[in-house]
Amino acid sequence: MKSRLRLSQGSRILRADHKNLFDQLRMAGVTMKTVGMIGCLILASLEIGLGQVVSGRSGVGSLSVTAVDSSALNSGIKARAVAYEFEFTEPSGDNFLESRETGRLRLMITNSGKVSLRNVVARIIPLARPADVTFNDSIDVGEIPVGATRYAIFHFTAAENVRSQILTFQIDIHDPQGTIADSRLFTFLTRARRGG
Repeated sequence: MKSRLRLSQGSRILRADHKNLFDQLRMAGVTMKTVGMIGCLILASLEIGLGQVVSGRSGVGSLSVTAVDSSALNSGIKARAVAYEFEFTEPSGDNFLESRETGRLRLMITNSGKVSLRNVVARIIPLARPADVTFNDSIDVGEIPVGATRYAIFHFTAAENVRSQILTFQIDIHDPQGTIADSRLFTFLTRARRGG
């Protein structure tokens, strides 16, 4: 999609100050219809896809956008967003990660936004340092087209001498432009080997 940019009179400074913003929008396939400046506010009307309009207004340095459908009613859908579900499983099925077991956290990530997402990364961050449990903390999910689903699987391995503990992790999903989903927490238990 070819981008068009028409700047209203007196907005040459705005274009120079916000070149990176406009470049990012063009790379995301956004057609810029009008951009104007009133005082220190940016006014923009952007077209994404067929009849879907995004408009926004903010102070210099940022642009907050809201998706609006062709009837100009707020559709409540963000341009960049994912919905995700997760499930933790472990081999014995007793809901405890025990000595030498490897459990897995499976994320099912669906692009629920209006644009394709590129270079998506899923991360898990422990709220406290886990004792005797190793895990991968980041997975490159890659590109997720609109409406498509991708999976990320994290593995947790308990050491032979793992102790009983409650472990809580924060799930973050982001792309190079920032966070694209609300962070969520998940918790699982480890159990020390019985009988020494």
